[in-house]
Amino acid sequence: MLSARNIAALGFMTFAMYLGAGNLIFPPFLGYQAGDHLIEGMMGFLLTGVGLPALALVVVALVGGSDNLTTVLPRPLATSFWVMVFIVIGPAFVIPRAITVAYQFSFAPFVGESALIPFSLIFCLATVMFALYPGKLVDTLGKWLTPVLLLILVVMAGVAWWSPAGALSAATGPYVSGALAEGLTQGYMTMDALGSIGFGWIIFRAIQSMGVSCPKATAKYTLIAALMYAVAMALVYISLAYIGATSVHDGQAYSNGGEILTAFTTARFGLFGTLLLGVVMVLACLTTAIGVTTAGSEFYSRTFTPVSYRGCVWVTMGASALVANIGLDQLLAITLPAVVALHPVAIALLMIAPLRRFLSPVSVVGTVATALVFGGLDALHILGSMPSEMHGVLSRELPLYGYYAGWVVPTALVLGAAMVVKSLTSKRWVPAVERPRG
Repeated sequence: MLSARNIAALGFMTFAMYLGAGNLIFPPFLGYQAGDHLIEGMMGFLLTGVGLPALALVVVALVGGSDNLTTVLPRPLATSFWVMVFIVIGPAFVIPRAITVAYQFSFAPFVGESALIPFSLIFCLATVMFALYPGKLVDTLGKWLTPVLLLILVVMAGVAWWSPAGALSAATGPYVSGALAEGLTQGYMTMDALGSIGFGWIIFRAIQSMGVSCPKATAKYTLIAALMYAVAMALVYISLAYIGATSVHDGQAYSNGGEILTAFTTARFGLFGTLLLGVVMVLACLTTAIGVTTAGSEFYSRTFTPVSYRGCVWVTMGASALVANIGLDQLLAITLPAVVALHPVAIALLMIAPLRRFLSPVSVVGTVATALVFGGLDALHILGSMPSEMHGVLSRELPLYGYYAGWVVPTALVLGAAMVVKSLTSKRWVPAVERPRG
């Protein structure tokens, strides 16, 4: 039985791992565009940007851990999937981006790009020092770093609600006629569901490190952590979106949420505001980097016998520092399609998990393959690389293609058909017993 303090720390830890720089930048720009349609836009955004990752954690809890999501796949495929996940949410994508974003909002405004290398080394060393002790992650994130981060965000949110720049502006772009649908799309594009299946490794380990060994109790505390994450993240998103929605009246035009937050903190707090935003971004990026480094190292050390957890931590952060300084833009161009394509596969595995007793191994592979193929089409669409003729056909014929979710209907149809086939084939024909003639 965990104490209330430990449960709160577990929830804070979960929240901190999700709150990266992108999660701080997306909502203000959504609010800026949604304007007086903010409520509809945020409803959609919260459904997919918070509800989907929280649901993923619930499924992870119900199946007894992230690794059990792929037990229905052939072992080589399952291992390959996890390796790809932890590469793209680790040194090939998320961590290098976290390093550069943290730098852009902290030291770049004062010294330009000249200090990126030393900043990267210090950032990575700090991540290593926290990640080397996964058993203390609840204390590190849940009891220290996250409360500081939340306190700063609460101050910013309070100022935004108490002294907004002005009234809500008029909606622009796709939010004029389809705010709910656009919000759903933008929430989906956070791709936090992919992070959920990775963070499941950490949450289960953290609960066990607090002395909980019963699977039912572990699942219960994971569900509580998911609920706490969802409530806290929703409040942060709503406050940040409100900052964006009331920023039009300051007379400036913005192209991203980072510009909006910078203008807001500078206008309200002066030079201290710039420093405040820098601290928020560094803490948010650091907590995310600690989370994904720990999750990946847990996986590698458990899956590959010769590999040590400590060695994985050092290699992950060394590679991340290297990528952040010499090849981030080029690598992002390569890895972003992989991130976009893996997201539907992750969601498909979450859909399959509670239904796998109704599915054969072949149909599971078929469902995952369908999600991968059509997720690849969505990746081409998102990146603007889809041939124009094929784009026209898919726009007309493939449901949800315009919302970058063209994989959903084909995957659901294959999954449904597989369940029907399994149901029909599992009913064995038993011949009637012929009555004896008398």
